[in-house]
Amino acid sequence: MTSSDWDSMDGDQKLERARALADVTGELERYVQLSHEQAGTIAHYKKMYDRASSLARIGVWECDLANEQLTWTDGVYDLFELPRGVPVVRPDIVAMYDEESRGEMERRRAEAIRDGTSFAIDVRIKTARGNLRWLRLTADIEKDETGAPVRIFGSKQDITEQKAAQEKVEMLRAELIHLSRRSAMSAMATTLAHELNQPLTAIGNYVAGTRRAMIDGNLAPEELERSLSAIEECAFGAGDIIRSLRQMTSENPTERRVIDPNVVIREAATLATVGAGGVSRLRYDLGADLLIWADPIQIQQLVINLIRNALDATAATPEPSILVATGRENGMIWLRIDDNGAGIAPELSETLFDPFVTSRPGGMGVGLSVSRTIVEAHGGRICARNRPEGGASLHVSLPAADESWADLPSTA
Repeated sequence: MTSSDWDSMDGDQKLERARALADVTGELERYVQLSHEQAGTIAHYKKMYDRASSLARIGVWECDLANEQLTWTDGVYDLFELPRGVPVVRPDIVAMYDEESRGEMERRRAEAIRDGTSFAIDVRIKTARGNLRWLRLTADIEKDETGAPVRIFGSKQDITEQKAAQEKVEMLRAELIHLSRRSAMSAMATTLAHELNQPLTAIGNYVAGTRRAMIDGNLAPEELERSLSAIEECAFGAGDIIRSLRQMTSENPTERRVIDPNVVIREAATLATVGAGGVSRLRYDLGADLLIWADPIQIQQLVINLIRNALDATAATPEPSILVATGRENGMIWLRIDDNGAGIAPELSETLFDPFVTSRPGGMGVGLSVSRTIVEAHGGRICARNRPEGGASLHVSLPAADESWADLPSTA
C-alpha cells in the first residue's frame, strides 16, 4: 500500500485497515512466541536425549552413501574419544576397528546395502586415546523413491562392561563345571581304584603263570600268545580308565571341535559304570553318522552325570535297565537316556535342573544343574519326563554339525 492510497481512505477505512494490521501483528507475535516455545521444547528434549545417551553410553550415526560422509551425535564422538564436532572420515574410523570386527562389519554392511536390510553386530575398537572398547552397532538402510539405497544410519552403544561381565560368567561357569567334574571323580575314587586293581592283578597273575611255565619248560607258543593277549587286553582296559580319568580331571582348557557323540558316550559309560555293575544294565541304540561341534570333555561329563543319575534311579529296581539312544531330527542331534527306576517325584518336576535339588540322600544336587549348564552353553536343550511304562527319560538335543565343520578352527 502506498502513502497516496492511505491518504485517499476515509476514517472508517483507515480504522478497519489498522485493525487488520493489528490482527496480523498479533498473529505474528503469537507465531513468534510459539516458535520460541517450540525451540525451548526441542532444546529441552535434546538435553534429555543427550543426558540419556550419556548415561546409556550410546550415540546415533548416519552415512551418506553417495559420498561416504559421516554424521555423528556427540555420543558417538565420546565413544571413539574424539573431540565433538570435528570432521570424521570413514576410512580413518574404520581403521579403528580391530581386524576381525572390521572384516565382519564391512561384510554385513555390504549385504545390508545390497539387500536393503538392517543388521546388528558387536565390534571391538581402539579409541583415539588408545583404549579398547566393545560397541554394539546397529544399522538400517534408507531408500529413495526409486528404492535405491541412499543412506545408512543407526546407533553405537558401549557394551564393554557387559562383555566383561559375560566373560566373568563364562569363567565362573567353566570353574563350576570343572569343580563338578573333580567332585564326581573324587566320589568315584574308591571305585576307580578297585576297578583298576582288577586288570592290574590279572596282569600280575598272567605274568606269574607265564614265568612258571617258562621255568618248567612246558610253555607252548600258543599258550604264550594267549597269555600275552590277555595281558594286553587288561593293560588296555586299565589304560582306558586312566586316560578318561586324566581327561576328566585336567586343569587345562579344552576346545570345541567336530566329534562323534557315540564315541564320547561309550567312553563316558566306561567311567560312569566302573564298579557299579552298571555295564550289564546298559543297552544302546545309537544312530549312525552323527556329528556335533562340542567340547568332548564337557560332553563326556554330561553323559557321565546322566548315566550315573540313571544308575542311582535303578539301584533298588529288581531288574534294572537303562537305554542310551541317539539320533538326528530337525537339524539337531539328540541323546535320550531311559531308565526303569522310580521316576521323577512330582514335587521335583519343575525344579529338577535347578542347583541343589536332589532326591538322593547325601546328594549335592549339582549334577543335573551342571548338565543343563553344559547343554545350554552348546546351544542345546535338556528336559526330563516320566515314562508311561515306569521310570524316567532324559532328553538332550544339540545342534548337528557336518564334515565341513572340521575345517573350522577349534574354539576354547
